[in-house]
Amino acid sequence: MNRAGLIFSHFPKQISGLDEPIRRLKLAVEFLRSQNVTLVTSAGQTQWDCILTAALNYGLPVHLVVALPMTIAEVSEQFLHEFKSYDIVESREARDKFICETSDCLYPLWIRRGGRFSKIIDEFLSRVDSRFDCSSYRFRDSGLKYLLSEKSAEIDSAPHDYLWHWTRGKHGAWTNETRRNYCNDILNSESPPRDALATLIHILQEQKIRASGLHIAGNIPVTAFTSNHPAKSEPMFTWRKNLQQMNFEPYGIGIPQEIAIEKGAKLLNYGTTPNWDTMQFKNRWKYENEWRIKNDFLIDQNYIDKIIVVVRKRNEIKQVQKFFKGKIIAFEK
Repeated sequence: MNRAGLIFSHFPKQISGLDEPIRRLKLAVEFLRSQNVTLVTSAGQTQWDCILTAALNYGLPVHLVVALPMTIAEVSEQFLHEFKSYDIVESREARDKFICETSDCLYPLWIRRGGRFSKIIDEFLSRVDSRFDCSSYRFRDSGLKYLLSEKSAEIDSAPHDYLWHWTRGKHGAWTNETRRNYCNDILNSESPPRDALATLIHILQEQKIRASGLHIAGNIPVTAFTSNHPAKSEPMFTWRKNLQQMNFEPYGIGIPQEIAIEKGAKLLNYGTTPNWDTMQFKNRWKYENEWRIKNDFLIDQNYIDKIIVVVRKRNEIKQVQKFFKGKIIAFEK
């Protein structure tokens, strides 16, 4: 046997190193390293990225199969590795079939019943080794969905003349982060590594709230805030089933409204022609009382002593104090 393939179906949005399929991946890669084989694998989706990261970490030889429009150069940059053995195919569907066809042995790790890989593998049953298969495993929300307990006195007494930027858990890598670094965090984590607390800490480390153009007219990047008082913001902290994430979470940064205005913040104008500071719908999301600033919002040292950082739980304050020395309060009592 010269070539082997590790087979994952498409992952859910949030996973961690404690999920059984990730545990099986590590075992499988360690086993294959002892078998003097080359792993046929790919990149560009989280399941493939995790396989490739584990293989590179263990020093397992890799033959890369890249589906257009992704390029070998892009994968090399994202995984900090020069790939000398590779094939390029026209589509993800062609890639999945090619990996199964060119592997002498296939090791399913977690396969969705009735999914594309389930059907492909049926064509190559004589090559399948199921010793690492855990397809019966069921992923859960991993604590991403929750209800808040009683609010703290500090939240009730937070200033009313502030704007608040609430964040949430993120699906995928940070902006400008390599896929390999992100997948390493998955492989070595005990909970989804891009939860809301991690997102908040990342903002504080960068000293920047990164703008986004998603759902903004013209894809103009903006940073969003709300003028709603934190004690009255719970309606914003709801679960969005279609996105498999909270709308917002009680992790955020408050800045004085006057400073935000100096930085170009504008109250969103509802019911007008769509632009970076307007929304055409009169009532949709109006309860959020949204303010926007064009581009990234930099956490300036000149007013850092006026910033208030909010975490959900009191026991998270010490963790955030490693990255921020100013005022930190807990949302829950």
